[in-house]
Amino acid sequence: MNPGECSIRGHFLEHRGRRLFCLLLEPVFVKAHSAILFFPPFAEEMNKSRRIVACQARELAAAGNRVMLLDPTGCGDAGGDFHDASWQVWLEDGLFAANYLAAQGAVPLSLWGLRLGALLACELSQAPLDIHRLMLWQPVLNAEQQIDQFLRLRTVGSAVNNTASFDRKALWNELRAGRSLEVAGYELSSAMALEAAKVRLIDLRPACRTVHWLEIGGEQQGSLSPPSESVIAHWLGQGVQVATQYVQGDPFWRVIDAAINPCLQRRTTEAFAQ
Repeated sequence: MNPGECSIRGHFLEHRGRRLFCLLLEPVFVKAHSAILFFPPFAEEMNKSRRIVACQARELAAAGNRVMLLDPTGCGDAGGDFHDASWQVWLEDGLFAANYLAAQGAVPLSLWGLRLGALLACELSQAPLDIHRLMLWQPVLNAEQQIDQFLRLRTVGSAVNNTASFDRKALWNELRAGRSLEVAGYELSSAMALEAAKVRLIDLRPACRTVHWLEIGGEQQGSLSPPSESVIAHWLGQGVQVATQYVQGDPFWRVIDAAINPCLQRRTTEAFAQ
């Protein structure tokens, strides 16, 4: 793709006293025929995946889509601190951004999310929006497990010196008591942890025409995980159309400066073109 085939500009959105940041990418040589709103993954996964997401967004914009990469409250270049964020705040941010993007005139509107962002996009699809499709990249199935994984980082440094172990019960008791926890440079609020812990993908029936579910793994001829297959089977039983694909590649949300995955890019762009 020629980088000149899309334009990129930063933009701030003011909402309920919060200042959200987004990158807007648009095609240069054709009129945008659809809009895509991206929801990032959680905490450090967002930083590690930015390059891969940005490359995909440029390709989608060059293909005729208006793409918004959103930094919700407390994330990236948005206003506020991470402590200011909660699941409900991020849902409100997402709804405002989706309405803003839809008002720009490019329809239909699709939601694209990575990891925890996929879970957020799925819940947002149930809002009073006309969502055409969902693109879920390596979706988190259970937000409580994501928070558990994040909390483990709190004891990594101490564990190297055999001075601490992961005490899940004690950490969650702190959060339930309304106290925040500092984890790997992030201040996790009680509100974020407790609200997110209630969210499971299997409980969220997507309210859109089509769901594209892409998972990445190291095997050349791999398949989706059994827990993922269980959620998909549940959705299919509810009449949701789910198109699944497995792509070989590195878990770029965990790796700094991961290599571009051409297969992932191609399949994602093709899915949005359908």
